[in-house]
Amino acid sequence: MNKILCIGLGKLGLIFSFILASKNNFIYGYDVDPKIKANITTNKKNHEPKLNQLIKKFSNKFKFEKNFKLSVAETNCSFLVVPTPSKKNNEFDNKFIFNALDNIGPYLKNKKKYIINVTSTVNPGSCLKFINYIEKNYGVTHGKEFIITYNPHLIALGSIYNDVINSDVVLIGSNDNFGFKYLKKIYLPIYRNKISKLKFLNLEEAEISKIAINTYVTMKISFTNTISQISDKNSKLNTSKILNAIGHDTRIGKKYLSLGALYSGPCFPRDNLNFSRYLKSKKLDFSLPKAIDDVNDKQLDRYINLFSKFNKLKNPTIGICGLSYKKNTNLSTGSPGILLYKYFNTKYKTIAYDEYKPDIKIKKFEKNINAFAKQSDVIFVCYPNNIFKKLENIKYNKKTLIIDLWNFIEIKNKKIILKSVGIS
Repeated sequence: MNKILCIGLGKLGLIFSFILASKNNFIYGYDVDPKIKANITTNKKNHEPKLNQLIKKFSNKFKFEKNFKLSVAETNCSFLVVPTPSKKNNEFDNKFIFNALDNIGPYLKNKKKYIINVTSTVNPGSCLKFINYIEKNYGVTHGKEFIITYNPHLIALGSIYNDVINSDVVLIGSNDNFGFKYLKKIYLPIYRNKISKLKFLNLEEAEISKIAINTYVTMKISFTNTISQISDKNSKLNTSKILNAIGHDTRIGKKYLSLGALYSGPCFPRDNLNFSRYLKSKKLDFSLPKAIDDVNDKQLDRYINLFSKFNKLKNPTIGICGLSYKKNTNLSTGSPGILLYKYFNTKYKTIAYDEYKPDIKIKKFEKNINAFAKQSDVIFVCYPNNIFKKLENIKYNKKTLIIDLWNFIEIKNKKIILKSVGIS
């Protein structure tokens, strides 16, 4: 049984720790937030699918540990799953990683090839800085007492378990072959029949790959929205059909090529901006990621223009259905729902509904979708969620405009004016 220290038990770190525990690893977990220990002990209900089941089944293979001397001595590997918030210049802030290295560093002298696996997304070139920092401050040598590896995950909140287990690719960066061998051993039980998913690169190649993958995905989303906008000026077009046809070309593919809202959340916008910053810092052409962001930034205006075109009321009540950036999470970072709420809340009476209580303060939040719908004159449906399908069966007592950003609501009701973005 492998013994692994996981530093950072936040939205990704906690469930990933228990995924590792489910594959015959014993986990020592640490986080600065003492509430997390209590939440694990009581198995407090969590939005993230599968997390509560994993805690219930594998809590005997997990120990919350604050003593780093003990946990480093007992383990041969640490996973660092700590935040790397963006700075004003779009560079990721590595301060929490350096804090973690300071917790581990004093206890490395008696270790042999101790793996420090950085899972947090970092700026290209960061891992070499981590190596130099540990060697300089703790008198140990990379490749001898410790090895830095880089292993970010391509996941989204609300589907972390599925995204990890069914990942298309697992990035593993190392400048030492032992790092590759160790992480391959860790991941073999997870990807036993698909070990080819593991892609072995040097540290900087892996750092660039992570942000480049997400930049490419955002490029497809912005391309989709570029096609979608054609319908704003042409009354005879269903751009959903156009995108479907384009996606059948195997050189392009259908993933992320269907009608939908602007991209948001904790990863896509940050990674794209960071990649642009990285290219600019190397004096390379960064016009592509910049153009991707420019298209994304214009989407809010499209939604507002659609409202202006079809709203006939002087003082409508605006309903925002969906504040989160996706289902199964209450995180709303840069979400269409939050952007629309902030815009309309300064102009009209605005109410909001979502499956979970939002992560920011909302002046008027309605917990019941029926009550929400009946109060609203205009409803924006901001992300696909089967719960929002209830809007199709509500008995509306007045003319209501529904603007669907994702083209997934279907209503045949004379009191409803349904408009989907991208469909004339």
